[in-house]
Amino acid sequence: MSKIQFIDTSLRDGNQSLWDATGLKTQMFLDLAPIVDRIGFKAVDFVSNSNMETSVRYHRENPWEKVRMVTRAMPNTPLSFGTTTRRFIGFKRTPYSILGLVIERMAANGIRRIWVLDAAHEIDTFYEVARMSKAAGIEEVVVALSYSISPAHTDEYYAQKTKEITACPDVDTVYLKDQGGLLTLDSIKTLVPAIQANLNGKGFEIHSHCNTGLAPLVYLEAIRMGVAIAHTGVPPLANGAAQPSILNVINNIEFMGYSADVDKEALQEMSDYLFGVAKKTGRQPGAPPEYDISYYDHQLPGGMTSTLRRQLAERKMEDRLPEVIEEIKKVRRELGYPIMVTPLSQIVGSQATMNIITGERYKIVPNGVMEYVAGFFGPPPLPIEPDILDKIAGMPKTKKLMAAEFPQPTIKEIRQQTNIGPDVSDEEFLLRYAIAGDDVDAMLAAGPIRSSD
Repeated sequence: MSKIQFIDTSLRDGNQSLWDATGLKTQMFLDLAPIVDRIGFKAVDFVSNSNMETSVRYHRENPWEKVRMVTRAMPNTPLSFGTTTRRFIGFKRTPYSILGLVIERMAANGIRRIWVLDAAHEIDTFYEVARMSKAAGIEEVVVALSYSISPAHTDEYYAQKTKEITACPDVDTVYLKDQGGLLTLDSIKTLVPAIQANLNGKGFEIHSHCNTGLAPLVYLEAIRMGVAIAHTGVPPLANGAAQPSILNVINNIEFMGYSADVDKEALQEMSDYLFGVAKKTGRQPGAPPEYDISYYDHQLPGGMTSTLRRQLAERKMEDRLPEVIEEIKKVRRELGYPIMVTPLSQIVGSQATMNIITGERYKIVPNGVMEYVAGFFGPPPLPIEPDILDKIAGMPKTKKLMAAEFPQPTIKEIRQQTNIGPDVSDEEFLLRYAIAGDDVDAMLAAGPIRSSD
């Protein structure tokens, strides 16, 4: 295929990876909407669990209202919602009834595409979320193959997972999600054919981050091998810890003999606007990084480094980030090499951070780590190291988690359990279920999102 299509990631993943998801408010999306809508993107990565939380806590904006406003303002371009199979906002395991209601409200508010990841690649969870998505009216269901490097994550592993995922009739597309920017020119040459051989007629997209500096080259090699849909950003929300720049990729693929139906003038307008935001808010544009081989060791995903840095800065411990990263490598190995993708990357990162802050390893074990050991996020790729398993599994709370099946209450039952009565709308209920009530109250007190139109 000589024509390449693009998924824009700058407004969600690029913003999250480079500006900690706090850089863009709703009015900025509305300013950009008429420009973005004429560019010709296949879709725009727009909203996820984590930036819904950002809207409430940092911007005091109702994320559901934001979805409604922006989908109306971009009628020609499908907007994407991204979720995991096991959680909504935050990192606690979430019942399917909550996920189903989230998806239903997203579809009702104009979202047409959903991408789904599960850090353990458990097939039954993909099938359930895909089924709920199609039942809600979502047009395209995209499932992530989250890339990792470990003794367990081989080409054969990804070939088998592709075969199992694409057997689901409700899945339309799979995408190779390289959240750590770990793909190389050598690895892509064997991995892409292994996936392609098992697509079962489904679509295939590539998504990588520029952490190591190799992603732009990896994209060109993937395109040579027949991958016709690439996830890219628009500068300044490209490069760095985000996706490759669409401007750079288009220049290179045109030299290679490929084409793309995109409005380059509108692309430049979008870029100019975002550079204006960067200047106005004092934020740094993404820049092509120098090669950093350490990423192949710690495998931190694109946006996690900036989040860790912010969290440590809040404790006046930003200088200890290198220690935390070194500890993350140890914790990941000890926990059986979980893929460093949401929520497992945050679970590993929180344990490593606690180890450094307290000065004693596993003195404090976060709830997410206990839930991981109890199997709430799927089985570990490899066995957890015995001494670590014994220590965590022996804790009273972990024992209780391991002894019980994860509950699957209905929405009615959850409303009763949380004292969020039927007079509260589904959208407000979902926010109150997942976010502290004071933050939701403050968001509501701020009133409707004000548009300058």
